[in-house]
Amino acid sequence: MKILIVDDDTTNRMVLSAYLKKDGNSVVAAQNGLEAIDVFQAEDPDLILMDVMMPEMDGYDATIKIKSMITDKFIPIIFLTAMTDEKALSRCVEVGGDDFLTKPYNRVILKAKIDALERVSQLYNTVYEQKRELESHQINEAKEHEVARKVFDSILNPGCLSSDNIQLHLSPMSLFNGDVVLAAAKPTGGLHILFGDFTGHGLAASLGALPLSDVFYSMTAKGYSISDIVREVNRKLKLQLPTGMFLAACLVEIDTINMVLKYWNGAIPGAFLHKGDSIVQLKSKNLPLGILGDSGFSDKVDIIEIHNNDRVVLSTDGIFEAENSEGKMFGADRFSDCLNDNLEEETDLFQHILNALDEFTQEQEQTDDVTLGVITCDIDYINQIVSQKGTFKKFVPTHWKFDLHFFYDAIKSIDPVPLINQIMSEIQGHQVQQDKLSMILTELFCNSLDHGLLGLDSSVKSTPEGFMQFYADKESRLDELESGSIFISVTNEPHENGGELTIVFEDSGKGFDVSNIKEPNASIDENSPLKFSGRGISLIKNYCQSVTYNDIGNRIECVYSWSNNET
Repeated sequence: MKILIVDDDTTNRMVLSAYLKKDGNSVVAAQNGLEAIDVFQAEDPDLILMDVMMPEMDGYDATIKIKSMITDKFIPIIFLTAMTDEKALSRCVEVGGDDFLTKPYNRVILKAKIDALERVSQLYNTVYEQKRELESHQINEAKEHEVARKVFDSILNPGCLSSDNIQLHLSPMSLFNGDVVLAAAKPTGGLHILFGDFTGHGLAASLGALPLSDVFYSMTAKGYSISDIVREVNRKLKLQLPTGMFLAACLVEIDTINMVLKYWNGAIPGAFLHKGDSIVQLKSKNLPLGILGDSGFSDKVDIIEIHNNDRVVLSTDGIFEAENSEGKMFGADRFSDCLNDNLEEETDLFQHILNALDEFTQEQEQTDDVTLGVITCDIDYINQIVSQKGTFKKFVPTHWKFDLHFFYDAIKSIDPVPLINQIMSEIQGHQVQQDKLSMILTELFCNSLDHGLLGLDSSVKSTPEGFMQFYADKESRLDELESGSIFISVTNEPHENGGELTIVFEDSGKGFDVSNIKEPNASIDENSPLKFSGRGISLIKNYCQSVTYNDIGNRIECVYSWSNNET
């Protein structure tokens, strides 16, 4: 060791130096406290032997100064003193001394004290070095987590979660969140929302969100229904998640064309439709995603009529299980009470729920990820989101045509609209007009299926109750369908900056009386059966340059003009 001897007595310095050198130590010396400080800074010793009474600066003050300068390691100081009273010895410890040795010196005791403090010093310095390595590791880990979090955010949030009609509160227990919220505009108008809660917390729980978001966003962009999306998500999670890990989820579709809410709920307890004067629970009827195989899985959705500015309230179980200082949970009843409170018109429901939660928990430590979302069914705003989607790469207009023929058994399991959208986007880049084309194709297919093959009557939808019955009848008739087909043809005739799409749908049904079709932009009387139905053909005529039927009404041909400059 390198040892600093601080003593104003030359003899003492020489005797101590001889003892120390004989034991293999190197020695530096100082005659008083001031000189000791300078030598300490210049030589960086491993241990200091400090006399108490010295001129210029005594050992007490010198020790205080030196100890204040030590930051990154342990340097023990042994006081050398002829004093034996308790007060003086106590003062040695108070100023930072680590031991003391009374004069005259005993070489054996001196060596024993130095050896003991050397072991303490080595232990301290080892711990300090490990602490410094750990801090460096933590800094690097924090940087990696931040990069990973940004990557996660960019993957999970390319949709419209920042839209003004979506209020969202996410409070994870750690940097990564087992709860996941996804939202995206449908190309046909309206929104898809997914609220999910993976098993567990932190990074392991959040990893499942990557395949989930890939399926959700890609299938929504292609026009798939939430039934198709939830089945594909279940298949992918069942395949990729480890045993014991699954996703409780609620998928919601706000259909702004038909003014209905479609939902699939698998083990999310906090799912409600707030209609102002009434609350409808979106009840869970399914197991979480990633548990059942494809054969045992049900993708059946429930449908509820909605009105402008109804609110969808979604929460993971973190709010229900939030505890107060007495260990009591917030619970479903308190959550329901928040929804049923008679709020002033200007009171924000979203903030009202959070305030009630904060008042209950009183800043008690979180025991689970807490996520709350309130989505307002603002029809005009939602449709505006769809219309503001970004433009895409331009393509050189070309001649092309494709025909598709779907028979009854395929129609039960295949939605052709997303398939047609994908084909057109690959051929000609029709993402620019995807929202309008998706609406046109959806209406054409629904007309061919509902009225052509299934023989459903739109007049059933003249009331909200009849609207719900229409969907129930459609599902049962589709299950019983044993014959029939739908033929689809799409042809593009290019012009200088775009082209004209000729879209043909022909079904094998009996057709209908085409003279009953209303002209585009014709007003719909409030008491007319068309209040809840019949808007589809009018919408198609508004978007297309021409719409023609054959004599019996089972074949429709539409001409849609598109341009690469259209946004």
